[in-house]
Amino acid sequence: MNNTKKVAIVTGGAMGYKSGGASIGGATSIRLAKDGFCVVVVDLGDMGNKTVEHIKDAGGDAIFIQADVTITEDVERIIKTTKETFHGLNCLVNCVARYGSGMSKNIVDITEEEWNETLNVNLNGYFKMAKYSIPLILESGGGTIINISSLAAFNALPNFSVYSVSKAAINALTRTIAVDFAPDIRANAICPGFVKIANSENNRSPEELEKWYSDISKQYPMRRVCEVSEVASVVSFLAGKDSSYINGQTITVDGGKMAADTHEF
Repeated sequence: MNNTKKVAIVTGGAMGYKSGGASIGGATSIRLAKDGFCVVVVDLGDMGNKTVEHIKDAGGDAIFIQADVTITEDVERIIKTTKETFHGLNCLVNCVARYGSGMSKNIVDITEEEWNETLNVNLNGYFKMAKYSIPLILESGGGTIINISSLAAFNALPNFSVYSVSKAAINALTRTIAVDFAPDIRANAICPGFVKIANSENNRSPEELEKWYSDISKQYPMRRVCEVSEVASVVSFLAGKDSSYINGQTITVDGGKMAADTHEF
């Protein structure tokens, strides 16, 4: 390994679980590797190997660690392996997320188990990864933490209570890190709107997908849905020197949706 290279951990870094399709974490891992980072891809699913294959095929350096970011021992293993393999850490991207049908309920109807399990992944997983990564980032001379949040942190979706709560909490966590660990570590959150990922496609046919994306696009001034590469590009910017004075921010990547009244007369 080239010890002069910077090192990044990306949680939720597996490609889409069905066929290695598009995912935000996968695209982010590949983009950071293209930027010259050695990348530690972390995920529960073994499609993380697919992400590493993409990176290595393009001449990059990466490893896959199959782990659960809600388990402290797994998180400690991630950090230990990162240090042993690449000798440091300069960037943490928290991208892992829980998103399931059981979450599609208001606070009366959702089960306590679903509420707690979602917060355990979407918030506690981010907290644990930051908690155990920060000492290594500081030891490595400083760096960045980038948390993938959501537009749902600002605009609550009907009957999707815990998801919005978890994403708003991620934004608050980001600000606390930014304040407590500057100037050595900058922390920012990215809040995408709808993004085209393989795991959302379910069993829709190509024709059904085209209509689905077309219907969603009507809500966005850009009149199309976001590609995973467009989120990864913002991660790349926040991880690099060109964003050196950006700290504690939540950056929306929503094609102008928050700025728009999409009512059609």
